Amino acid sequence: SSAIGKNIQIVLGDEKEIFTVSGISENAREASSIKYNMLIGYSNVNKIFSPRAQQSWFNVYGESYVLLRKDAKPAQLAAKIPAMMKQALGEDYSEGGFELYMQPITDIHLNNKLPAGIQPISNPKYSYILATIGLLILLVACINFITLSIGRSSTRAMEVGVRKVMGAGRQQLVRQFWGEAFLLTLVSVIIGLGLSFLLISPFNQIISRELTIQFDLTFILFCISLVIVIALIAGIYPAIILSGFKPVEVLKGKLSLKSNSGWLRQGLVVGQFTASIAMIVCTIVIGQQMNYFNNKDLGYNKDQVVVVQTNLPRADGLPLAERYRTELLKHPEAIDGTVSMFSFAESPWVTMGFTNEKKEYKSFQYNAVDANFIKAMNIKVKEGRAFDLNNTSDFINAAIVNEAFVKEFGLKDPIGKKLPGNFEQQIIGVVKDFNFESLHTPVSALMMTMTPDSVFRRTENIGFAFPPQPRLSVRMKAGNISGNLKILKEVWKEVAPNTDFAYGFLDESIAVQYTAEQRTSTIVKIASGLSVFIACMGLFGLATLTVSRRKKEIGIRKVMGADVSSIVQLLCRDFAKLVIVAAIIAFPLAWWFMHDWLKDFAYRVNISWWVFVAAGIVALLIALITVSFQAIKAAIANPVKSLRTE
Repeated sequence: SSAIGKNIQIVLGDEKEIFTVSGISENAREASSIKYNMLIGYSNVNKIFSPRAQQSWFNVYGESYVLLRKDAKPAQLAAKIPAMMKQALGEDYSEGGFELYMQPITDIHLNNKLPAGIQPISNPKYSYILATIGLLILLVACINFITLSIGRSSTRAMEVGVRKVMGAGRQQLVRQFWGEAFLLTLVSVIIGLGLSFLLISPFNQIISRELTIQFDLTFILFCISLVIVIALIAGIYPAIILSGFKPVEVLKGKLSLKSNSGWLRQGLVVGQFTASIAMIVCTIVIGQQMNYFNNKDLGYNKDQVVVVQTNLPRADGLPLAERYRTELLKHPEAIDGTVSMFSFAESPWVTMGFTNEKKEYKSFQYNAVDANFIKAMNIKVKEGRAFDLNNTSDFINAAIVNEAFVKEFGLKDPIGKKLPGNFEQQIIGVVKDFNFESLHTPVSALMMTMTPDSVFRRTENIGFAFPPQPRLSVRMKAGNISGNLKILKEVWKEVAPNTDFAYGFLDESIAVQYTAEQRTSTIVKIASGLSVFIACMGLFGLATLTVSRRKKEIGIRKVMGADVSSIVQLLCRDFAKLVIVAAIIAFPLAWWFMHDWLKDFAYRVNISWWVFVAAGIVALLIALITVSFQAIKAAIANPVKSLRTE
């Protein structure tokens, strides 16, 4: 590659370093737990983190990967860790105070029980949701196959009777019907594989993953097993029922299915609609939660805010951000602007901690902001005041905290009091809690000052999830996004002609925090629609069977004066009962599942009673429309045709 041997300049800490490209790797896979855009030698860590940060046991700035011998047992090595910790910490060691864990690399991606390190992890709950949805749709399809097969039993009864008269045994008929189920399943799997190839690309876009289909031996064996299992499940009951018809009764036209088969058919319909109604409820609740994310008052105004990154250390980035804001506010399109070490697009901010006089470790969040931060972001002050640009003491001696900070540290009448711990600043204001982190977690204790130097020196622990670089949050007038961006870029080119312009919309950055939930919402909507559609197909087959068996009854009722509406009502009543029973079963299941899902959010919607009513009504209407098609067709038919053979 032409890049090999070329030099690139990277800012490490406060210095610019020259690196030579020695190799090019493939892009990290989307599903990988090891993410990178660039790899540099670990020997450069001293240029990024101070000795104090590297020696801190409160945070993990790097993760150690250990290759064990093939005969080594991880448990034995894990048992030696406490002794190593005691030797390293000396007098600071306390049992349970510091804990190190060993974790298999294959366990990282879907294990959220351990604290997340530098690598991203996925909540396994969403994988389980996908698997459950897939199994539910497959189960509904199998039930649908059984229902439709039973629905066709009346039309195939004569075939069974003739075959038995010609000498066919029951086992032969069972093999025939099972063979038909196998062939249908095989063709369905082949079609399904073809559709998978066509739809995997748009599905990957929905779930933001890189799923691929690999035709290896394992996959082929899985497909064969899938065909066999589904054929056995879907074909077992039709094979037994159809092969059990008595030829004499069939050829005389006296076919009658046992009453328990009717119960089974009804049970299958109930099962289908139980799954469908449950997914409709889940769709509504997830949609409500997503709408709640978009519309909840976060305690600040996120609308029309563009975050501009300086990508420079504080010494260089702060003057640049100040110049940029000054020039930008000369344009009428720019309403307001504020410079802070972290914007609302980054979460969490700085994690700090100290040990109090009771030997208790206390942690909180921190951000360095300018005097305009509170006003520009529309944060409400509960007590005291905001920072004052004209008050020089505010730059060094003042701090603003939130309500959660006051509660966490048990402060009474906090205005004018010194911060807890070794910090020198006095509290000049208390702001109402605002959600600077995602709605998955409650609002953390937060402290803000105008300069971070004194605060950093007097804390035991400092943790950064993002580089502490000045960022400008500017609020623009609504209505002309392209025009606003043009102004932002032109002003940036004036004040920083040799620096790339990096920006992002705040509302979009916040929405990214709920990407997993948005994907789940989309998938559940699609699955819910598929489930209802497949269930309606089964219901249509059962309605066809019912109408076929009650043709003469319908004919007699019409001859006796029954109108179309009364006949349709008669036929729909039984199916409506089945859907109502399915709803009664589905409601507690859906409530339990959604109640468990909502536990992941500190701020969430309540599951209202009307959600279940709406889901039940939707399912009932869909079922009645499906059945009514056959019912109306039977009700308007000429009764002479159905009574001619009597």
